[in-house]
Amino acid sequence: MAWREQASFGAVKARSLEIEGSRDHALAVDSTWGIGLTGGAIAVGDYSNAIAFGEVTEHVIGSCVHLSGSADNDSNFIVSHSKFTTTGDDGGDSVAQAVYGCVNIAHNLNGSYGVRGAIVISGEPEINQAYGLFATMSTTLCNLATTGYIAGLAVEMAGTSDVTQTGGGYGKVCGIHIAWGETSIASVETCGMQVAIAAGAALDSGYRVNSSGTLTSSFHSHNTTSTPTNALKIEGAHTNAFAFPAEGTAPVVDNATLMSTLTSDGYIVITIDGTAHKMYYFA
Repeated sequence: MAWREQASFGAVKARSLEIEGSRDHALAVDSTWGIGLTGGAIAVGDYSNAIAFGEVTEHVIGSCVHLSGSADNDSNFIVSHSKFTTTGDDGGDSVAQAVYGCVNIAHNLNGSYGVRGAIVISGEPEINQAYGLFATMSTTLCNLATTGYIAGLAVEMAGTSDVTQTGGGYGKVCGIHIAWGETSIASVETCGMQVAIAAGAALDSGYRVNSSGTLTSSFHSHNTTSTPTNALKIEGAHTNAFAFPAEGTAPVVDNATLMSTLTSDGYIVITIDGTAHKMYYFA
């Protein structure tokens, strides 16, 4: 290991650390270190004071790790690995975060990502799994707080000010946004979102909305430039197509007038086993 001095920029001289040879760890940081947001085992700037680059016209990468290789015998390539292990009970409202990304936006900016992942597939390889973002939750006996959640993916939208759009358009504020751009997949089934329930597993709801505030539509299917085939498709045996609240609880009306005494206002086409049927509605 050796320091190499590079070009001088005014009063600042750039230096690079060269690590040569074969060893278990090229750079090892261990023992006991101080704690706090302004200190760390390896610090590039600190929590409250940034390294200022000013206006740049090229890319700036704070930390770059680029590896290549071929994994074999159940091995793993992990470009960046973060792990935290508790050593005692929480004494308050503490939070443990393996990875935390934050972008502070106070000026016009085209795009920003708190955490971003990309997988590029080329060369027609055989692939078992490829996930842009993957989370594994392994739960054992634990006590869930009254307002607590355990989630593989948790998104919190906490804005309090109005969000406007110049000139109007298609912009949305979304908890989850899937921009589907696949145009050539024909031999496999595609879906915007899938919930796969393993054999022997139990799940109460595949999709659930709890509303304490103002909710216009729990599910909204919108035809913009094409005509969707089905707004809802039920395939295979189901005990119920729909489950409604008790009679007298909207939208279920009690003491309904017999259909034979009513004049139909129209009907909605539904398809059962490929055959179209009419579901009439009355005023």
